[in-house]
Amino acid sequence: MTPSGTPSSEPVLYPDFEPEDVRYIGDVETLRAISDATRMRILETMVQRRSPAWSVKELAAALDMPPTRLYHHVELLLERDLIRATERRVVSGIIETRYSAAALSFQLDRALFAGDTAAGLEVLHQTLASVFDTARAEIELAIRLHVVETGPDAPDDRRILLTRGLTRLTPARTLEFRTRLQALTDEYGDDPANEPGATAIGFVVAVYPMPPTSGSTDPQEPSDD
Repeated sequence: MTPSGTPSSEPVLYPDFEPEDVRYIGDVETLRAISDATRMRILETMVQRRSPAWSVKELAAALDMPPTRLYHHVELLLERDLIRATERRVVSGIIETRYSAAALSFQLDRALFAGDTAAGLEVLHQTLASVFDTARAEIELAIRLHVVETGPDAPDDRRILLTRGLTRLTPARTLEFRTRLQALTDEYGDDPANEPGATAIGFVVAVYPMPPTSGSTDPQEPSDD
């Protein structure tokens, strides 16, 4: 890339581009691209503010990183069609390209992990590490910037909810739990980003069968509970 954040071979512009609602990731190379913590933060930042599109310089300021650290990441996201170049303008005599996320949400195709192959499990490990590392980095930065307050008198809108739960449920109740959680995240994912007073809220939700512990019953066999 050039110092202005434009790839060495300027990308095709999509000036009227509108992002997809959901992009399903179905190949390992794209999954590798999106599972990097920095690239995940770039996409999240772009989704939070859809207009105007982002320059590399603006992304660097938002992520508190030097622009030189982002050029390679932006290039890779372009190659995997996870972002699109949507604007190009001259700023102080330098050509500046601006980018938008290709989708508002990125979800994994379960077929990627079919068969528990070594490659699939490795990428799953990278994805899990990236998701939780990104959340950790964002929480720590929010605390340093006093966006999150940890004192007992912190106002409700500046508190952090951090918990890890463990419960025993029948298959039917487990399905109900998952369905209600999904409905809740869908309901609160529809607020327009430009609504007055709206702020970005991060959350991580994971619902999964627990691995067996020593002396426990086979998790596939129903218990008497």
